[in-house]
Amino acid sequence: MAEERVLVVDHMDDRREHLVSLLEIQGVMAIQASSCEDGLRILLHEPINLILSETELPRKSGIYLLQETKKHYPEVEVILLTHNASSFNLLQALRHGAYDFIIRPIDTGEILINTLGRAFNHQRLKLEKEKLVLELESKNRLLNQTLHRMQALNDAIRSIASCKDIQSIFTEMLSAAVGELAAKTGFVALFDRTGDNLGIKVSHGVSKSVSHAYAKQMPAGLSLVVARRAKPVLVTDEMPDGLNSLSSAEEREHLITTPGMLSIPLRIKERVAGVMIVSGHPQNTPFAEHDLLFMTQIATHAQLQLEKIGLIHQLQRGNTKFSTPHLSKGLN
Repeated sequence: MAEERVLVVDHMDDRREHLVSLLEIQGVMAIQASSCEDGLRILLHEPINLILSETELPRKSGIYLLQETKKHYPEVEVILLTHNASSFNLLQALRHGAYDFIIRPIDTGEILINTLGRAFNHQRLKLEKEKLVLELESKNRLLNQTLHRMQALNDAIRSIASCKDIQSIFTEMLSAAVGELAAKTGFVALFDRTGDNLGIKVSHGVSKSVSHAYAKQMPAGLSLVVARRAKPVLVTDEMPDGLNSLSSAEEREHLITTPGMLSIPLRIKERVAGVMIVSGHPQNTPFAEHDLLFMTQIATHAQLQLEKIGLIHQLQRGNTKFSTPHLSKGLN
């Protein structure tokens, strides 16, 4: 009990000091108050585990102290001491949440210390139970989030697999990414024939006029840099200075919303064809590694569907030799 702090409340100095001495012999830290009002003031500023209070106090009683303590500090246990062991007082104390009721006189500390020991143990068990409940709730939330993400991925895969043209595949891919991650903006951009420029093919949260203006060639900036690097990019919250300096004014104004950004390279038969970028995470929900994994998975299935469509088109033309379709030409 050495780490526990007990507030002893009694208006009679000799009784209060006797209790304090009994507690200190057991290594319990005791803080003294001579009235209910003093006790409540101490509770405002001091960490207290347990209150040991006389019921018959001047002005406001120990029962009132019990009520106020349980109202504002429900985790603090209260043990009441009294000469009057009437059934009414006992009922009042228990009804308002007292842990126990000790009848004076207290000649030795045995009863007191045993009662305190049980009270402290009761507190520890409650804290452990609350901790276990919180851990269980956290695990359940994580499990539910995982199941939801798996369902969203399955739905996205089915939608992409049902697409018959390139535009639909990219539309479903971007829609799944933006919808599941609750991103504010997103777009799919593909390289032109020269491989020097990106053009927006599908967008979300970007005005039609901007998407149309950048359909052939986007302004050189962060999008082009991350597309050429052909590696996933995760910005969990605010944009780092290094990346921010790479972005163009047009991108910051129209295409990339802060905070947060995710970028996935788009490949067709090992060739980097473009990039998918989503940005602007919901409040208090920063982008994370599992979000990047989700985008990677739907991009992979989009790639497989694109290759499947390309093969089907080749077979329909009677040409058994498969070649990768030129994506930007198919979308223009």
